[in-house]
Amino acid sequence: MTPDTTPGTSPAITGHRTTRRRLVGIASLLPATAALASCADDTASRPGAGATASPGAGSLVIGLTYTPSIQFAPFYMALADGHYDPGVSLRHHGASEGLFDALTAGSEQVVVAGADEAVVAASNGSDLVVVGGFYQVYPACIIVTEDSPVATPADLAGRSIGIPGRFGESWYALQVALDAAGLSEDDVTITEIGYTQQAALAGGRVDAIIGFSNNEAVQIPQAGTEVRTVAVAEEVPLVGASVVTTGAVLDERREELTRLVGASVAGMEAFVDDPDGAVSATRDYVPDLADPTRAADAREVAVATAELIRPGADTPVGALSSQSVAQMLGFLETHNLLGPTATEVASVCDPLVQD
Repeated sequence: MTPDTTPGTSPAITGHRTTRRRLVGIASLLPATAALASCADDTASRPGAGATASPGAGSLVIGLTYTPSIQFAPFYMALADGHYDPGVSLRHHGASEGLFDALTAGSEQVVVAGADEAVVAASNGSDLVVVGGFYQVYPACIIVTEDSPVATPADLAGRSIGIPGRFGESWYALQVALDAAGLSEDDVTITEIGYTQQAALAGGRVDAIIGFSNNEAVQIPQAGTEVRTVAVAEEVPLVGASVVTTGAVLDERREELTRLVGASVAGMEAFVDDPDGAVSATRDYVPDLADPTRAADAREVAVATAELIRPGADTPVGALSSQSVAQMLGFLETHNLLGPTATEVASVCDPLVQD
């Protein structure tokens, strides 16, 4: 489903909000001082892996995972257009680095990651808080070849499904799909294929994969295999890519983070309104986009990503709903996906802007 975009009204959260419209107006006046591949399916935090030197006072580092990509262009554009405070910079993660490693180590103060991955990590002891929205539609979907008989999640019965592993957003989305179809894991063959979804599906190793509507669903046809997407459910009780920080940073630097989230929203709005500008901004990070074919492919990804950020004309860009996070926590708990640390909405969700 499209997550509820009406900001929650928990008393623990409301007192610290600033309106999005005001923030975007403020953000547009801020100067730039420094020159973002789907979020990884990895909720583990391996302290020290890929850590960099701690940033200096007054700086804020936004972590982007992993390879530079058009999907992170909202943040490239916000930086290039001067929306961020001086001292804000972007950092792409290393291939062997855990999703929240640099954040918990203090070499990043913000990371763009799935809200579901963040709350699962928080339930396993990490000090993480979701403070800003990004994707308003959950990106994971079932992907099959064009001639596949699979048309609904129920059609997966007796068939093989490829996923990177039993972790992260692909795994959570598969649980949603099985629920929607009234199936159990025993009714399907779950094949762990790593990040080889494209080859596995095109080569017939699996009947379906769990992938992203703005990643594999676009890139597999670009490589020559026609595919269809099947929604994992009519309503998806998960929240995807969001802006995440730690409780410690939020306590110490709330005003700076509020401006950063507002500036990021300005970048998201520019992105959805101007896919060609998104390609141009990404070229500084992905030089291969100088090639017209690669640029056209990237533009397709940008358009698909924009549909996640603003699925409807009236969808508030950058919205984060505590109600949707509460629904997500309920689903994850019911499916035994949360760790031993008590996790409540107020502890893992603190929207810094509202419409």
